[in-house]
Amino acid sequence: MLAQTDLAVIEPRQWQAEDIKALREAGTAVYGYLSVMETPKWNETRWAAVNDDMRLLVRGQPVRFEQWDAELMDLRSAAYRELLLAEIGELAARVPLDGIMLDTVGDIEEYVPEAQRPAMGEAYKTWLEEAARRNPKLRWLQNRGFAQLEACAPLLSGMLWEGWNGHEAGGEWVRQRTELLRRLRKGGLGLLASSTDPSPIHGETARAHGFVHWVSMSDMYGV
Repeated sequence: MLAQTDLAVIEPRQWQAEDIKALREAGTAVYGYLSVMETPKWNETRWAAVNDDMRLLVRGQPVRFEQWDAELMDLRSAAYRELLLAEIGELAARVPLDGIMLDTVGDIEEYVPEAQRPAMGEAYKTWLEEAARRNPKLRWLQNRGFAQLEACAPLLSGMLWEGWNGHEAGGEWVRQRTELLRRLRKGGLGLLASSTDPSPIHGETARAHGFVHWVSMSDMYGV
């Protein structure tokens, strides 16, 4: 099924190198999944390496995402940034990838306390610059994280708007962000959008704003 798509986002640890090679030979660009601002417990290697200095504390307590069994990280930590860089290097060495899909970047604007957001955003940009320097053959696809797009767009091949809702496309919040994305698209940023609802309004409004749109009926990405 994935061999019939233009782009697939996968969890590389669940794939064999020869299967990814075959997928790429079929014409599918393959991006590995990386959660940036959250460390989920299923990522056993990273979870075991995380210490308290890498966790972001809010009012003295770690921020947990019970639905994903994950915790919010502090990207200002040099040790945590290095942990992510090492993970990318390990994934890229294990299997052939075209790029990395950077998930949970939007946590910076959604869950990080407002006073800490500028420093966290700068830490993300610094980290992404280093990731691109160390992995010049990889491309980078960012999921949401609108506040970071202006500064990081030159490093990205594309942006994914996960959870696109056509019913909200006329609202001011969406309008401001689609105007930003329209400008960035002129600079070469690819725009992708996904919805879980197959109603035509989602695809129609997304395409009207220049997105490649698809309906994601499961936890599998495929464009």
